[in-house]
Amino acid sequence: MAGVRLRHGHRPHGAAALGLPRPASTIRGRRSRPGAGLMRLALAWLSEWIDLPAAAELVERLDMGGFEDTAVEDTGPDLSAMRVGHVVERTAHPNADRLSLCRVDLGEGDPVEIVCGAPNVAPGQKVAVASPGVTLPGGTRLKKTKIRGVVSRGMICSARELGLGDEHEGILVLDPGAPIGAPLPDVLAAGSRVLEVGITPNRGDTASLLGVAREVRALFGAEIREPETAPPETGAAAAGAARVSIEARSACHDYVARIVRGVRVQPSSQSVIERLEASGIRAINNVVDVTNLVLLEFGQPIHAFDLAALAGPEIRVRRAAAGEKLVTLDGETRELDPEDLVIADAERAIALAGVMGGADTEVGDATVDVLIESAHFHPTSVRLAARRHGLHTEASYRFERGVDRQGIQRAADRCARLMAELCGGSVAPGVVEARGDAPEVTEEVRLECRRTNGLLGTALSQDEMRALLERAGITSSVAEPGVLVGRVPSHRNDIHLHQDLTEEIARIYGYDQIPSTEPVGVLRPVEPAPARVLAECAKDALAGAGLVETVSFPFIAQAELDALGFPASDPRRTTLCLANPINDEEPRLRPMLLPTLLRLVRQNLARQLDRVAIFEVSRVFLPGNPGELPREPLQAAAVLTGDNAPDLWGGSAPPLFFSARGIVERLLNLLGYPVSLRREGSPGYLHPGAAATIWSGGAMLGAVGEVHPEVRAHLGIDVPCAALEVDLETLLTLEPAEAQFAEVSRFPMIRRDLAVIVDRDIAAGEILEALRGCAGKNCAAVELFDRYEGRGVPEGRVSLAFRLVFQRDDRTLTDAEVGPAIDKVVRMLSHRFGGELRQGGKERPSGGSVE
Repeated sequence: MAGVRLRHGHRPHGAAALGLPRPASTIRGRRSRPGAGLMRLALAWLSEWIDLPAAAELVERLDMGGFEDTAVEDTGPDLSAMRVGHVVERTAHPNADRLSLCRVDLGEGDPVEIVCGAPNVAPGQKVAVASPGVTLPGGTRLKKTKIRGVVSRGMICSARELGLGDEHEGILVLDPGAPIGAPLPDVLAAGSRVLEVGITPNRGDTASLLGVAREVRALFGAEIREPETAPPETGAAAAGAARVSIEARSACHDYVARIVRGVRVQPSSQSVIERLEASGIRAINNVVDVTNLVLLEFGQPIHAFDLAALAGPEIRVRRAAAGEKLVTLDGETRELDPEDLVIADAERAIALAGVMGGADTEVGDATVDVLIESAHFHPTSVRLAARRHGLHTEASYRFERGVDRQGIQRAADRCARLMAELCGGSVAPGVVEARGDAPEVTEEVRLECRRTNGLLGTALSQDEMRALLERAGITSSVAEPGVLVGRVPSHRNDIHLHQDLTEEIARIYGYDQIPSTEPVGVLRPVEPAPARVLAECAKDALAGAGLVETVSFPFIAQAELDALGFPASDPRRTTLCLANPINDEEPRLRPMLLPTLLRLVRQNLARQLDRVAIFEVSRVFLPGNPGELPREPLQAAAVLTGDNAPDLWGGSAPPLFFSARGIVERLLNLLGYPVSLRREGSPGYLHPGAAATIWSGGAMLGAVGEVHPEVRAHLGIDVPCAALEVDLETLLTLEPAEAQFAEVSRFPMIRRDLAVIVDRDIAAGEILEALRGCAGKNCAAVELFDRYEGRGVPEGRVSLAFRLVFQRDDRTLTDAEVGPAIDKVVRMLSHRFGGELRQGGKERPSGGSVE
């Protein structure tokens, strides 16, 4: 034995028409399919396995049984006028070397004479005949015609002329058992009626003809007629031709191989081609087509090795070596990952296990001896390999959802039997097999009958439930009165809980049979979690400030964090890295919201939006202490590139820092928390001259400011923008201030404006807090209404204008009462902040600049 041929995924040979969630493959021969998890089967083929009801009833019950998008479709041409003919005699045409005269029995009267030019016509064949007056699928209407002096009373048709394929060099030869004179649709193996069944992700066991037949049995009570699987055996034992070893025992649970010698690789019969094409598979040759037939019949991927390509008899199931490469059946050279599970011979990897085989071990016209593989791979191993290589095949689709471990031997036997019947091979006695670690499975599930009736609103007896489960293939026993123990079939890896058995009872009983009843019970109000309430309030406040909410994936690239310039000691540099990321370029969970918001700002600016003002309220992910789960604190963040309203008449919008600061103050005030801003401790990704930290109740909540120009440059943002972050998780630990309501005073107020010159490094928020504490009990409000630096103000200092409002509820204040309070404020500003009153009394420019 010199080599091996393993087919995984059946590359251009087509495969079962399961609409995988991906674009149409560019692999030669694979077709685009209509929907995710869509199984297509010829009704005539399915009817060989089980008696079927009327198509409309079948569709309705399958839909009610939990399937999606079930339909019966007529996909082929109308061949109802065509008949099965029997070629009684073939003679040479007297006037043409390449034509034949055929006498064809149509089951009515004497045989008719038909002129035929096909080289493969022969006496004894059953053929498709179109009589005069019949219109072919291409639109040609036949009539009695004289051809080279001989009248032809019909036409013996090819597959192309019938619209059944591309073959046109010879006539379509039907199965020998086809009844003479029968309508052609009745004898075609697949017919033109195709059942489409939408398979839900948890029911991978139904991705086969057997799986659909089991559902028909459960819903209608019919019996399944499974085909013979045991092959006739002859010749030398299989054990002398191959040996199998499983090194990656946790990834491969079982591996079974059979040997078939002396196959003749050639095109398949028309009946096989029709069955495959009805299911969306392009026929290749009889050996490959048999593996696809078994894939459709049992849902077990089967792969064929050409024994002449194996470097020795050893087959190893192992992990890929570092740097190892494999040319897969699609012609792509793939560098394997050490986590990839591969099938190998003594020299190299020959297949990506459960996904696709290698190109240099493909079954071809010269193949004589074949090794059939049927295996049980761990779903996670196959799913990760398929995702790593962007290679999703029909084999990987089924392995990812789990195949029947107890059915791999049966599938190998069936494939060997069909190869002996259809490919002329002889099956070697015995099997070559190896076992890995046994997977964890649920074998038994308890069912409480009273609880099931309570969930469904039914009054089914214990015996009725047992009978319904039995129809689903679940045998049960009575553990105690009212309690059943169901034994889970090996192919049902979706059943683990009491609710799963209850669902089986409901769908087989019929959801439409369950009576509508009013719910009985006590509905207790559920108090929403404080974090959720706070998050919703924060969203309302930020949306009310004119920002647009975003909901983004929590995945970021390391480069996005590096652009923020965190020092090495910053804990936010330590992120959680996903072992199996959706996008390999974004493998990390974000420790803060700003990276994704800044990415969205860049994307929106690239789409020529002049102003962007967005926010997100979500959880971030921080590593926990050793042995602990990661922390997921709730945060709010926003980024804006300009005022989100049009420029005001008579002046430009205020600097971004003040817009962002106003949003912070609005947010915390609406949430019921006092807020103050301080300059110290602002992060490095914000401009040091236009940034502040956010405080409330002695706790730092975050930061606000303009994004540093260097950070913007790294992120590809070429316009100024401001950002803010608030730690809502910390806010939850603080007591919000109780809402205070006061009657509006009937007495007039006295306003005093003070313009004070202070150092630029002093935060206006600190001065505001000091003013409120110093102005006395008669001071009703203090606000900053102007900031100015420029001519008349010394370098490094800034003029801040504050308005103090004095008012009482019981009487009118006098200037004599307000004056001492103002004097006290002026002294405090001088002593505490080094401030001096700005003289001149002129109106000062508003706005100013922030560096």
